[in-house]
Amino acid sequence: MYDKVKKEWEKYIAKLRMDLSRATSEREREQILAKLEQHEAVDMAVMVSLGDNQNEIANMDAFEIDIKPIRERIIHGNLEDEFKKADSNLRIIFVCAMWMTGFDVPNLSTLYLDKPLKNHTLMQTIARANRVADEGKKNGIIVDYIGVFKNIERALALYAANGVDEDDIIKSKDELLNDLKNTLRAVKEFLSEERIELEILLESPSEQKILLLEKYANTIIGQQEKKKKFLNLAGDLQCAYRSILPDPSSEDYYKEVVAIRVLVGRIRAVEFGEMDVSQVKKDLEDLLDKSIQTGEYVIPAHKKIKDLSLLDANALHTFFAGLENKNLQVEAMSAELEQKITEMVKRNKKRAKFMERLISLLQEYNSGAHDVDQLFDELVALAKDLSIEEQRAVKENLSEDELAIFDLLVKEKLNPDEVAVVKGTAHELLENLRPLLAPHWRDFETNRAGVKVAISETLFTKLPEPIYTEKDCELKGVEVYNFVYEKYHEASALVGA
Repeated sequence: MYDKVKKEWEKYIAKLRMDLSRATSEREREQILAKLEQHEAVDMAVMVSLGDNQNEIANMDAFEIDIKPIRERIIHGNLEDEFKKADSNLRIIFVCAMWMTGFDVPNLSTLYLDKPLKNHTLMQTIARANRVADEGKKNGIIVDYIGVFKNIERALALYAANGVDEDDIIKSKDELLNDLKNTLRAVKEFLSEERIELEILLESPSEQKILLLEKYANTIIGQQEKKKKFLNLAGDLQCAYRSILPDPSSEDYYKEVVAIRVLVGRIRAVEFGEMDVSQVKKDLEDLLDKSIQTGEYVIPAHKKIKDLSLLDANALHTFFAGLENKNLQVEAMSAELEQKITEMVKRNKKRAKFMERLISLLQEYNSGAHDVDQLFDELVALAKDLSIEEQRAVKENLSEDELAIFDLLVKEKLNPDEVAVVKGTAHELLENLRPLLAPHWRDFETNRAGVKVAISETLFTKLPEPIYTEKDCELKGVEVYNFVYEKYHEASALVGA
């Protein structure tokens, strides 16, 4: 089987090269090149249990199969680890009496069966492909060449959980197709309620499609609950569509599924700031039915926080008032601020107040207490405060690490002399910790104890009295240790180390 598939694979690649030489349009060339690149990169191998050397070689010779290079790769090729890597080119493995039980590859998508299996072995084998790996994989595909499927009912009766109907686990292609139709209908009904019509999007010229995508994404993203509902429905639709592949009937729904996927991609691009650009480009090309050249049909980018912070109040008002899709700009800003604050909190725990402020603003907006213009103003104000916070270490004449420790130690109502002492304590504490933060210090009790003692001794001897009591030093010591443990896996993690 391995030899047969390799030969057919090579024939298919040769056909793609021939098709490429005959392509008449840039879009057709790009589509063929994508397939060619995908298939040329695929590596395949054999995994079987090894028998007696001489007998095995002689037996395979009778079938004109050279087993020696196959054996060599099994022994020295580290196939198991290589196949488990999601980014490995080793994408196809032919197995016999191997890897059917206890072999875990969450990203395994398809299993082809060409030998009889039943009961426990059958259930274990099917489970190899049915692991949920990520958002892109909700189920596996089992391709049955020999009629193994008839044994499923018996196996389920023996091994399925009590009260689970096999109809909930096994569905015919007709049922899956019906699920797809119902899910697509639900998505279209939801969109119609928001005055979003897929038919209009699909029938519009390419330039109009881009404008409609922006308008539709702006409509959905402006309402948190509706956005969540749409993304869930779209996820269900994607799963339902994949479940009928590669059935030819899938072509009847391809354009509508792609249109919804592009809309989801636009929303997620704004929400998370990044995504699989290659898949978005392919989906958008399919929707526009043409190849997208560099600089052509660019979806408008939203102004970054650093650009907005340079504008005065009047310029900001003019900018935002002139936007057609305000919800997209606000969502992009919120996502950018969340990412920025998350990074800042990693460096300094006391900055969590900025995240609380952002969450409060979004909650007020989602509850209707603020309109989108108010939210925009509040987000810009928050962004400016973050910029001030980023400069605070320089203003306080401290490093970022020293500022983080200082913020944990400082108390209210300190006089200038006491503040200066606390700053000095933060600096001295980090200097005392540097030699103790050896690689993997967190893994050993003696190392952890040494760090705790160093923190305790520094705080008890250096923090100003009587404003800092023994109880204060004890509590501050716990806070500082937890921060050091979480952030500094070794001394090199200290800025300037």
